[in-house]
Amino acid sequence: MSTEKDEIIEETVANDTEPCEKKEKKSCKKDKNKEKIAELETALKESEDKYLRMLAEYDNFKKRTQKEKEALYKEGIADSVANLLTVLDNLDRAAAVDVTNADAQSVVDGVNKILEQAKEVFSKMGVEEIPAKGEKFNPELHNAVMHEENEELDENTVSEVFLKGYKMGDKIIRHSMVKVAN
Repeated sequence: MSTEKDEIIEETVANDTEPCEKKEKKSCKKDKNKEKIAELETALKESEDKYLRMLAEYDNFKKRTQKEKEALYKEGIADSVANLLTVLDNLDRAAAVDVTNADAQSVVDGVNKILEQAKEVFSKMGVEEIPAKGEKFNPELHNAVMHEENEELDENTVSEVFLKGYKMGDKIIRHSMVKVAN
C-alpha cells in the first residue's frame, strides 16, 4: 500500500522526467499568460490615462463655463446701466434747476417726462409693472402688508398699492406691497 506521501513523490518524479516538449508547452503557456497580463496592464494604464485626461478636460470646461457666465452677467449689467444713464442724466438736470426762477408746474412736467423715459427704458429691457389695484390678491405677485374691511370691494381684492411690483417675463423682481380688502 502506498501512502499519500508516496503518491505525491511519484507524481513529482514523473513530472521531472517528462519529455522536454511537455515542459516547453507549460513554460510556453506561462509566457502567454505573462504576455496577456502585460497586455491587460497596458490597456488598464491607457484607460486610466484616458480617464484622467477626460477628468481634466471636464474640470477645464467647468471653469471656462463659469468664467463665461460671469462675463455674460457683467455684460448684462453694463447694458442695463447704459440704458439707465440717460434717465440719470435727466434727473441730474432736474436736480440742478434753479427753483427760485422756475415755476412748480414746469418742474413737475420735467419729472413726469423723466418718469416716462424711465418706464420706456424698463419696457425695452422687458421689465413690466405688476398690475395690483382692483385685482384679485395673488400671493405669488403681491405682498399683503395690511387688511381692511371694505364692503365696496370683493373679498381678497387689492384696495391700495404702497409699493409697485415689477416682473421680467415670469421672474418676479419685486412683489407689489398692497392692502387687501376682506
